Amino acid sequence: MARMFNRREFMLRGAGAGVAAAALPGSSYADAVPPPAASTPVTGAMPWKIDIYSKHLQFLRDPHEVALAAKSMGYDGLDITVRPYPGHIDPARVKQDLPPFVQAVRSNGVEVHMVTAPIADADSPHAEEILETAASLGIHSYWWGSFQYVKGQPILPQLEAMRPRVAKLARLNEKYGMTAMYHCFGGEHTVNDKVFVSGPMWDLLYVLKDQDPRFVGIQWDSCHMTNAGGMRTWELNLRTAGPYIRGVSWKDSLPEKAADGRWLPHYLPLGHGNVELTRANAVLREIGFNGPVEIQPEHMKGAAGDGKDKLVESREWVSATMTEDLRTLRAAIVESETYKL
Repeated sequence: MARMFNRREFMLRGAGAGVAAAALPGSSYADAVPPPAASTPVTGAMPWKIDIYSKHLQFLRDPHEVALAAKSMGYDGLDITVRPYPGHIDPARVKQDLPPFVQAVRSNGVEVHMVTAPIADADSPHAEEILETAASLGIHSYWWGSFQYVKGQPILPQLEAMRPRVAKLARLNEKYGMTAMYHCFGGEHTVNDKVFVSGPMWDLLYVLKDQDPRFVGIQWDSCHMTNAGGMRTWELNLRTAGPYIRGVSWKDSLPEKAADGRWLPHYLPLGHGNVELTRANAVLREIGFNGPVEIQPEHMKGAAGDGKDKLVESREWVSATMTEDLRTLRAAIVESETYKL
């Protein structure tokens, strides 16, 4: 495993100009953080396929190019964004555009295990068309979310009001043989100050209570859940949620104090933050997890990290960075087989 180091060490590891260059006009994050050196390939059995979230390839619009990029980096599959532009598939055109996109991806030897769509409940726009189309293509999992708290209002009544919405969505998923995976967020959202259900985990499990995890479950986000559950509370939460864990999303970070006094995640390459990659994978093995796994390299900061449609950093840097994240995760998965919990 790569040595864990703090944010200052990470930010200073680039030679010469360092990360300070990223703050200069006309420079980019990629200028300041050089691509990782080529690493020894990881060998060992992989219990799970690993996908790349297509949000980070939205600078490529042709499905063949998207697939070949994922394949060249070593990924097994794609989680396709069914979201308004720059998402790869517009939800309003899912019936027309998703089938040929998926066919093109698969023709290049890359699988599609799931999609990410703006579905909060069964009444979300285009929800049924998305589920019906995905199911017809043999895709049976999708990113689901998210429920938000109304600040200043009692918590339990809000959670109770969400339960009928979940039950209705579960019935729709059962109709099409789909699994909704609620993407976990920890604490107050760093962009718009929204507070999502799932930070402490008990609240999400309360909403999911009595529902069949085959139809409504959880996509466990390693970064958000580690930050929300420090001192290995994340592990207790992961074990408690066990049967509902239907997918895993990997990213890493270290806490950083913002100007307003809040502690927010500073995203880092996998293996360089506070996510215990090997231990978390060992827990996933122990609870019998068997679902789609993906990497979300949000630490890249630039166009690829933010899901933009035009790349400002070099394609080589993006590819090397995503490849190294994959190598790091695979190494942790191999190590987790003999890890003692």
